[in-house]
Amino acid sequence: MTTFDESVTVSVRNLGGIDEEEVTLDPGVTVLTGRNATNRTSLLRSIAAALGGSAGELKADAEEGSVELAAGEESYTRRFQRTNGSVRADGDPYTDDESVVDLYSCLLATNPARRAVERGDGEALREAVMAPIDTAEIRAEIDRRQREVRTLSEELAEADREAERLPDLRERLEARREEREAVADNIESVEGAVEEAEIDASDAEDAEEVVEDLRETREEYEAVRDRLDTQRNSVESLEDERETVAATLEAVDAPRAELEDATDELDRLQQRRRALENTINNLVSIVEFNEELVDESADALPGEDAGDDVVAALDPTAETVDCWTCGTSVERAAIEERVDDLRAVVDEKRRERNELRTEIGEQREYVADLREDVQEHESLSAEIADIDAEIERRESRIDDLEARAADLRERIEDLEAEAAESDDLRDSDLLDRYQRLSELEYERGQIDEAIDALESEIEAAEAERDRRDRLESEIEAHREALADLRSRIADVERAAVETFNDHMETVLGLLGYENVERVWIERKTDAAADEVAPESAFDLHVVRSTPAGSVYDDTVAHLSESEREVIGLVVALSGYLVHDVHEEVPFVLLDSLEAIDAERIADLVEYFADYAPYLVVALLPEDAQALPERFARVRTTEAVA
Repeated sequence: MTTFDESVTVSVRNLGGIDEEEVTLDPGVTVLTGRNATNRTSLLRSIAAALGGSAGELKADAEEGSVELAAGEESYTRRFQRTNGSVRADGDPYTDDESVVDLYSCLLATNPARRAVERGDGEALREAVMAPIDTAEIRAEIDRRQREVRTLSEELAEADREAERLPDLRERLEARREEREAVADNIESVEGAVEEAEIDASDAEDAEEVVEDLRETREEYEAVRDRLDTQRNSVESLEDERETVAATLEAVDAPRAELEDATDELDRLQQRRRALENTINNLVSIVEFNEELVDESADALPGEDAGDDVVAALDPTAETVDCWTCGTSVERAAIEERVDDLRAVVDEKRRERNELRTEIGEQREYVADLREDVQEHESLSAEIADIDAEIERRESRIDDLEARAADLRERIEDLEAEAAESDDLRDSDLLDRYQRLSELEYERGQIDEAIDALESEIEAAEAERDRRDRLESEIEAHREALADLRSRIADVERAAVETFNDHMETVLGLLGYENVERVWIERKTDAAADEVAPESAFDLHVVRSTPAGSVYDDTVAHLSESEREVIGLVVALSGYLVHDVHEEVPFVLLDSLEAIDAERIADLVEYFADYAPYLVVALLPEDAQALPERFARVRTTEAVA
């Protein structure tokens, strides 16, 4: 995306009431000046479409159209194609964020902020200001971080438990080392006794051979028993694990049917949203067409040449207009009333679309949750199958080890019988000494293994103790992020309200509306309703003054059309600034300012010019005269094809 700081060329073809037109916009203020029905609004809508908004509309009698916005080597386009009675838009606009353009850059008559103020709708006013804040995404992020905090807290508790074992482990290690020293002393003593024994060398050799054989067999037997104990303990652990997993599996549903239904519902909602968007596009086309009809736009009639009869039918002094659908004479006021009704329908459809977008987001989350449940169920089932296979493998190993242990036990008994049958060894205590020496050496080996195990446990516990600091830092970081997430919506609301109130105070002073002392927004919250994003409401207050100098509260409904229009524009400007839209979309487009007198329009345009890199304003010639000559002008009377 390019941030423009040079002239921008806008090329339009077959959009709104324009056949073909090209204009150049310089940084700063550009005034589109001309009488009604000179395609000022169509040009603004086309620019909004190139920026990425939803305002652009295909010309009623055209099958395809486009708009290109170019600066230097960069260009951004939007193309429109009529297919089977509906219009499809594609291309490469300046931004993909349609709502930002519609809410804060394209400030035409149908702008949501302007309409919300016009209706005095506080809920719609808040929605217009807060639309870029994805509350659902914030909630999902809060849930994710809360789960992470719980997991880390469990790990921290485990690390604390391991660290608390250190004194006991060190004490046990010291005791084992003392045991080893005692066994080593006993071995040394027995070895001395063997060396001092008076026995024939051949007898000693026989005794040593028998004892060594017995020692090796006993060692192997003990090793097999140890392995048996290990395998049996492993099987017990696996069975416990299987029981835990099975309990979890029993508690977890496998909502495959619900997932399929939810996915179908998501598809249905998305199709409904696309249908709504087509309906909105078609309705906006009708509204725009009829607006141009009422504004004496001869070229708005589809498929008609602007002959004398058409011009006569659109006589701006006439109170009636020939209906373009049936040809009968219709009062101009009736068409205007019907257009207002259509605008209300468009607003309703847009609200319905916004609600549908929210519903689609919630449905996506629901589908994701169901899919996660199904995947978890499948994962747990696979885990149980793996555990069963491992238990079977270990039980088979246990059978083999039990058979080997029985063979070794029998071998030990045979060797003991052989030693007992030897007359020389039977009458000597040398065999007992060798057996004692073997037992002591085996005991020393067992103690060495226990020492190694304790040293490993101590090392692991020390690592867990050191890990506590990292876990505590991670938990603190997540908690800080949670606090930020929980306050993000409220912070933006407060900033928006403060920005509006400050700008509104300045603009009121600048425009000098009589007896309007103050217009301000009050943000009301119910913090107990939701710790994640407290429910809030925007109340628009009007304070008036009397000739005697006293003040009183009034309602938006009692404001003039001019005052309501100004308030709506300031609301949109506040959103433009609070959400830093100028960094993303450097354009603000203004139209339908006729309710405001020329001098105030000039002051308002000068005020907006301080905040928008490119400000494009559509004005009648008499209103444009009040603006400074330094502002660029494009005379749209020359732009009609």
